[in-house]
Amino acid sequence: MIALGASFFLFLALAAGSIAIFHPAGSRRGPLAERIRALRPAGGVARRSGTPAPGLRPSPSSVPWLRRLLSDSARGESIALELRQADVGLRVGEFLLLRWLLAALLFLVPALLSRLHPVGLLVGLAGVLLGYLLPGFYLKSARRGRLAKVERQLVEFLPLLASSLRSGFALPQGIEAAARQLGPPLGDELALLLSDVNLGATTQAALEDLQRRVGSPGLDIVVTAILVQRTTGGNLAEVLDRAAETLLERERIRGELHTLTTQQRLTGLVLMVYPIVVGLVLLALMPGIWSRLFTEPAGQIQLAIAGSLQLLGFFAIRRALRVEY
Repeated sequence: MIALGASFFLFLALAAGSIAIFHPAGSRRGPLAERIRALRPAGGVARRSGTPAPGLRPSPSSVPWLRRLLSDSARGESIALELRQADVGLRVGEFLLLRWLLAALLFLVPALLSRLHPVGLLVGLAGVLLGYLLPGFYLKSARRGRLAKVERQLVEFLPLLASSLRSGFALPQGIEAAARQLGPPLGDELALLLSDVNLGATTQAALEDLQRRVGSPGLDIVVTAILVQRTTGGNLAEVLDRAAETLLERERIRGELHTLTTQQRLTGLVLMVYPIVVGLVLLALMPGIWSRLFTEPAGQIQLAIAGSLQLLGFFAIRRALRVEY
């Protein structure tokens, strides 16, 4: 009972600390930031309020010592780019602190509940690894989902842009006309591109920044084609039509691969759930025998090893079925 109460108050302390770190009083926007945030993209293309204003580099953390540590860090810049590409509204410092707080919580709870028993400490060490890795898994999953949406929207965007160019629009005006008909996430990124141009950036610099900011292979093809055409000349509308055909073929292949790997992904899920279901059934039929897995140290160690191997096999199957293209 004492260990349970200590775990509860520890959870409250960690939650209060997270709120104090992630939402400090000094992190409110000042007048200058509010004025910059009030700038709207040309042509009435809306931008979400949570998107940073063009040309601004957000601080990696509101905590002074962590901000100094991450300011000139290549790893910090890489995490910031991943957070931006996943559209996760956290700073780099907040994301790192979240990982360590979750790791600490998943270590201390089983350790305190077991009253520092060796098995509880072993489970806590596994919790440290799990708590640190879970936010990274979520970030990668959110990034892949957002990039998939961008790839699908590109197939719709390119014919609209090519049609606008054939109608006599310049490239920025064509992007603006096409962006009005798109939703997030590509519509928001195009709005930021137009804002960059309106605030004085060259079209080439704005396109290169868009390419780096989004991280989409399909968008890389489009931006490269536009930049090459601006250097060598030619019919940009035809170039965009060919790029649209290429991206449409990529989407078709992606759909076929998803269909072909459905059975294997389902098999991996069944292999993950099957031992758990069988174990619960055996526990219900013969509780006197199978309950020793939960009450005796040797059984608890066996459960921890079995659970770790199940998770490892599940993620190995998922990774083997992921096709990079």
